[in-house]
Formats: sequence, structure tokens, C-alpha cells
Amino acid sequence: MKKIISLIVCILLFSCDDGDFDIPAFEFDETVSNCSLKDNSYTLFKLSDSEALIIILTTSQIKNEVSTTMITTPISSSNVVYRTFNNTVSESYFCEDIPPLEPSVLSNWTGVVGDSNVISIETNEEVDDTNTVIGYKHTISFQNLTLENGNNTLVYVEELFGDFITYL
Repeated sequence: MKKIISLIVCILLFSCDDGDFDIPAFEFDETVSNCSLKDNSYTLFKLSDSEALIIILTTSQIKNEVSTTMITTPISSSNVVYRTFNNTVSESYFCEDIPPLEPSVLSNWTGVVGDSNVISIETNEEVDDTNTVIGYKHTISFQNLTLENGNNTLVYVEELFGDFITYL
């Protein structure tokens, strides 16, 4: 009898519904894609089928010069967005003046301002085979990336966004 009661208790404990909350793994393509420079801002994004991590940085943050120190800018709801879609999303979706109706956005997470929630940018020269400078490689990472969607909050202590190259 004790075994049956123990089995029933275990089934009840382990069968609880924890809701439909999926924790994003942030496993995106390595490539950092971008749209053309518009209004002195770069729209940079990483894709993974039906999800995207988008950041918007200005020309004062992405400079065509080697940085002697790490450039940091605060994370906010206007410069970091994570979205999931109902279907595969393409690069062109983010570069349209008016985004298409499809795929539809299923969830929209925005960056949260905080004292230590920052985007870090380290810039080095990008050279060709002859060691000639052809541009600048900007390595972008997050410290204390906090995202919220109104009901839930996600925190990533340290997350590499990737490399973005501006060519001369």
C-alpha cells in the first residue's frame, strides 16, 4: 500500500504543468547580418529559423577606428530586441521600411535598462592577405543581458553577439 501511495505522490509531483514558458537557448547562426546604414544607425541581427536577436547601434558606437578601450553602451528597450516568429524569418524582413505581415511575431522581448546591463564593443583593424587595412571588425558582446516581455524576464550574464565588419 505504501508503494502505491508513494507512486501516486510521485506522479502528482512530477506531472505538474510549468506552463508554456520556453527558455530561449540563443543558438543563432554565427553570422551577424545587417541592413544598410540608415539614419546614422546600424540594425544588426542574428537569425535561427523562426527567432531573431536584434540590436541597433549608432555610428557613434560603431566607429571606424581601433578602440583603445572597450566601448560600452547601456542596454535598453530601444536597442535590444529578441523575437520569435510563427515561421522562418529571412534577412530581408529587418531591412524593409515597412516590415511584411508574414511571418507574424509570436513573442517580443525587449532589453531592460540596468547599471551593469551593457553592450560592449571592441574594434580592431580588419586586414587582407597583404596586411592592408580594409575595414574594422567590431566584436560585440552583452554583459547582464536582461530581456522582458511583460510577464517574464530572461537574464544572460555574458553573451557574445558576434563580429560585425565595416569596410572602407
